[in-house]
Amino acid sequence: MHTSECLICSGHLGPSGIPGLLRCSACTFQTADLNITTQDVEALYTEKYFNGDEYASYLADRNAIERSLKRKLQTLLNYVQDPERRNLFEVGCAYGLFMNIAQRHFQHVSGIDISHDAVEYARSQLHVDAIQGDLLSTPLPERIDVACLWDTIEHLSQPQLYLEKLSAAMPKGAVIAITTGDIDSTVARWRGKKWRQIHPPTHLQYFSKNTLTKLLEKYGFGVRHVGFDGMYRNLESMSYTIFALKRKQVGIHSALKRFGLLRGDLYLNLRDIIFVIAEKQA
Repeated sequence: MHTSECLICSGHLGPSGIPGLLRCSACTFQTADLNITTQDVEALYTEKYFNGDEYASYLADRNAIERSLKRKLQTLLNYVQDPERRNLFEVGCAYGLFMNIAQRHFQHVSGIDISHDAVEYARSQLHVDAIQGDLLSTPLPERIDVACLWDTIEHLSQPQLYLEKLSAAMPKGAVIAITTGDIDSTVARWRGKKWRQIHPPTHLQYFSKNTLTKLLEKYGFGVRHVGFDGMYRNLESMSYTIFALKRKQVGIHSALKRFGLLRGDLYLNLRDIIFVIAEKQA
């Protein structure tokens, strides 16, 4: 049994209506009922995670992923003054696709990821400043003006410590941008335990707009933007997730692919992924 107090408000964690999760009785934050180490986390994000476990093929989806990342970047740039004079740091940079796009707009872009394979690709193929490791045990850049955690905070066993460390390295007026699932969204409440974002141990934390705002405020950030983040999805990747991963019906996925019905990308916004931008207050 997970024995930690709520990382948002220090309230009591008790049983959730969703098997495998715990819910704070005070602020309603939910977390996976797991104790997981940094070594456990690193073991999850091997090359197989990006090719077969979570994605059919992450890099085969590159076009769709980059289209989604460009949308994020355009929103982010609305809240960054003189980006060409700012340093951006991405936590959970994976294969470096966002860094590769963002470096055209910022003075310097760097990032970190736990995955050896992803970081090796980012460095050797995209030539971006990515390092492999866990942020909590790795020195940060001297100055961070913009920090990004795209679909990353839900994977962290101690997200509060990440925000605390980032906050200490960010000056007043610096900006942090986060996307993550919204467990209070209509889709999440309707789907319950079948909501697509619920899959420990890769997803450990389940925020809402309210609980994420409270956590950011706890570490000196004032929220300036809250929206819903849509994404482009490759049709083949969507079919693989729905039929091969979720329903174990590989034959249906293979048939759709064989008949050429899985070509192209689809933009999807179920309004269950929140996009928060916050500013360092002091």
